[in-house]
Amino acid sequence: MAARSLDLDALRAFVTAQDLGGFNRAAMTLNRSQSAVSQQLRKLEEHAGQALVRRDGRSLALPPAGETLLAYGRRLLSLNDEALTALQGHALAGQVRFGVVGDLAESWLPDTLAQFRRAHPRAQLEVLVDRASTLFDALDRGTLDLVLAF
Repeated sequence: MAARSLDLDALRAFVTAQDLGGFNRAAMTLNRSQSAVSQQLRKLEEHAGQALVRRDGRSLALPPAGETLLAYGRRLLSLNDEALTALQGHALAGQVRFGVVGDLAESWLPDTLAQFRRAHPRAQLEVLVDRASTLFDALDRGTLDLVLAF
């Protein structure tokens, strides 16, 4: 049997659409047209031999195959991005002071910090979780380098 591979660009479109709640948002984030993102999803579905997404009103729902691909897709994309970062020689070192709002800290932050740590083991992260107004005040004072907030 010939070796088969998933298209990482199509996989990124699928994962991004799930993370952002739709093809239009994914298209804007990925700088593609909505039809290009939809076409990439169809390509993944053809490769998988089954539907990966179903519309549920205005949102997207995942059948079991879609849930499976989403979990593997996140891992594959994370490893891909990590490898590219390592090859490009972006070896960050030193301290990064980062502020994030509570909603993102609970859902998004743990996996992102783990990925960052693997890609930049020499960087020291200091993370502050607080309200957006407090974080932006700290950024203005120079006690934070970066803030992620709504």
